[in-house]
Amino acid sequence: MARLHRVLTGFIVALAAVVLGGSIASANEAEFDNYVVHYNVINTTFLSPEVAQAYNVRRSASRAMVNVTVMERTDAGMQPVSAEVGGTAINMNQQVRTLRFREIRDGDAIYHLSELPVRGGEELEFELEILPADSDRTKTVNFRQTFYAD
Repeated sequence: MARLHRVLTGFIVALAAVVLGGSIASANEAEFDNYVVHYNVINTTFLSPEVAQAYNVRRSASRAMVNVTVMERTDAGMQPVSAEVGGTAINMNQQVRTLRFREIRDGDAIYHLSELPVRGGEELEFELEILPADSDRTKTVNFRQTFYAD
């Protein structure tokens, strides 16, 4: 699983670098209190069959995966933490898709993954609600993303 973690992490960072260019450092993260939330959404066809199988993600041109990681600043540096993550994705017709996240632990890493159906050319407005373990404050993250057909 550690190898899959490295593959998935490397892929996501590389994809974000290509898509976001120089703005990668701040484009997909939000900070609050002593937490940093990293988030991204990719079409599941970007995952290798091995990674998709390991994380039980269905690969399809009409599916996307939301990935959320919560890190806490500690004296020992940044540490991944468990969190309650939920949210919605709303299209231009105001149709709401509820995001149900599941927590994945892979070595020291903790991911929160959710899948949803998407169409080419569709723009979705995401609202994520994140409550880190040992916190009493929820962080809301809002962003938009357009999906393109393969």
